[in-house]
Amino acid sequence: MGWNDHYNWEMGSDITDLVDEGLLIEGTPAHGIALKVINEGFEQLSEEQLRTWEKYVGKPLAERKKTLEIQRIIDSNPA
Repeated sequence: MGWNDHYNWEMGSDITDLVDEGLLIEGTPAHGIALKVINEGFEQLSEEQLRTWEKYVGKPLAERKKTLEIQRIIDSNPA
């Protein structure tokens, strides 16, 4: 097994997008938890970390994905 076998590339990209859009701040506990999930998975999180994830990462991720899907549909329909 290689050093990056557990790395979640898609989640890493999504988290980077949240940071770039100002929806997640680097250096915060939520950002640290997001990095832990990317590298180790959800199984390694405590109950408190899971609650923090849901509030500060999971919810913004879901809202962002919904917004992107709506925009994709709008963009795919000719005026």
